[in-house]
Amino acid sequence: MKATMRQSVDGVTHIVERAPAHSHSAAGGLKVKFYWSDALVWYMRAIAWLWVAKGLFNWALVLGAFTRFGDFASLARPLQGSIVFFAAVDPLAAVGLWLATPWGGVLWLLCASIETVSPALGVRGAASGTVGVVINAALVAVYFFLTWRAGQERM
Repeated sequence: MKATMRQSVDGVTHIVERAPAHSHSAAGGLKVKFYWSDALVWYMRAIAWLWVAKGLFNWALVLGAFTRFGDFASLARPLQGSIVFFAAVDPLAAVGLWLATPWGGVLWLLCASIETVSPALGVRGAASGTVGVVINAALVAVYFFLTWRAGQERM
């Protein structure tokens, strides 16, 4: 959305918003405006819900709520460390994503990249596996696409 300032004859300054290039006509003749920045915010909020669930799942593993995954104390030390790290950092990233803050996106990208790289560093330190790597890569790719489109919208 671009806005320009116009000054009238009597000296009053008005902000005039220009319509975006992407507008679709809905039923009834109403104009529905599509903004990529709004899509990015809603995407970040959807990811925030996923990361809250992921953080709670990690806390449940630490506290022993899921016995079918084994006793937390008997897991390998690198796996214990990664579970505790994500149990602490994932909820923080979720809060930052929900608020659509830059630090939330950075913290989430840090978590996603660490979780994506950890299977390559060793099987004992990875809780996500191949499916987690693919899901994280897809989520990050969509995030970068939406960020790029929202940045183009501002120009």
